[in-house]
This record gives sequence, structure tokens and C-alpha cells, in this order.
Amino acid sequence: METTFIETKTRKLHADGTCDECHEFIQPYYLETLKKEEYLEIQEYISNLSDSDYKSNKNTEFSHYDGYQDKTIEKYRSCRIHYPQEDTILRRVGRNYFHSLNNEFWEYDLSNDFEFQLIKYDIGGNYNWHCDYGTAERPGLIRKLSMSIQLTPPEEYHGGELSVVNYGNTTINIPTDLGTVVIFDSKLPHKVWPVVWGQRISLVGWANGPRFR
Repeated sequence: METTFIETKTRKLHADGTCDECHEFIQPYYLETLKKEEYLEIQEYISNLSDSDYKSNKNTEFSHYDGYQDKTIEKYRSCRIHYPQEDTILRRVGRNYFHSLNNEFWEYDLSNDFEFQLIKYDIGGNYNWHCDYGTAERPGLIRKLSMSIQLTPPEEYHGGELSVVNYGNTTINIPTDLGTVVIFDSKLPHKVWPVVWGQRISLVGWANGPRFR
């Protein structure tokens, strides 16, 4: 699978590198990297979890009927999920990156309402093409921005790449470097490819707010 390089902080609109003074282009995704102290604290948190702290049920493992292709996709999603409590390093770090990148780029109207999941993808673990945009857990809010933070060194697994489709209908592979933080528009189609060997752990999250008007 070919990886397309992501240029995340450019506002170029044209092939010649120029910008239109009347338009401001906002990328559909932006990248950051975890600080070393953040990563170490997160790893300490993860090391204290047991298998029973991860859930595997009908919400994490399911098939899906595709009416357009008239076929059922087996194991449309397959993973194990830990739901972190409010006052944890996972939620604190996730909130900080959501606020930071949203304030710098999108400037979406967000509430102080976030959802986070620590996900383990074992061999065969995946999540087929989908969008996160839509109703949030709290009534009256929608998911506006999505997040994924890479918490496993890339040499410890194969497969499991996160791919997104950008505004130009190009499939982009997010870098697998340890500590990579990507935040993207929740309307973007994206998927996690099946893990071939090893195990991939990531922190995912959603930033919610009132409906667009």
C-alpha cells in the first residue's frame, strides 16, 4: 500500500505554490507529536491495565451489511476497548491537543465534551471504512473533530495502518511513528487496516459541539 506524504501546515491552493488572497485553505488533518513526558506517563497508565480493563462485545466486534454492494462484510470492526475515566492522563492529553489544533486551525465551536477510547488491535483487528461525524453521546451535540494517537512502536506490528480520504478524494496513510498525533475532520472517511502480526495500541477521541449552521 503506497503512502502519500502529508504536508499538514501549508495553506497553498495552487500547483505553483501560490495562495489566493481571498481564500484561506484549512487542511482536513493536522499532525503533532507527543511530548516525551506525555508518552511516558501514558505508557505507565497502560502498563497498569489488565485484560479485564478492555471490553470486547457487540460494540467492538461486529459485521456490517453493505446495501450498496448487497453483501455482508464480516468483522467490519474487530478490536478491544478501554474507556478511560475523566481524571486520567489519556483524557488530559487528548483534550489539550484538541484545543490546541482547533484553536490554531479550524476554530470550530466546541463544547467541553469529549469522548476517548484506548484501542487494542490484535492480529486481524481492524475497522473498515467509516465516518465519525454524527450524533455524540450527549444529546444535542455532534462529533466535529476526530483524533488518533499512535502508542505502539511501528516495528512491533505489521499492518494496522490508519488511512483517511482527504478533500481531493485521495487516500492518505497517516505516519506510524511512535507518538504521532493526528486530528482530522470527523466527516472524512477513514479505516484501520487489518493487523497482520503483533499488536497496535492507539488512543482515539472525538471533540463534540453544537450542530453546524
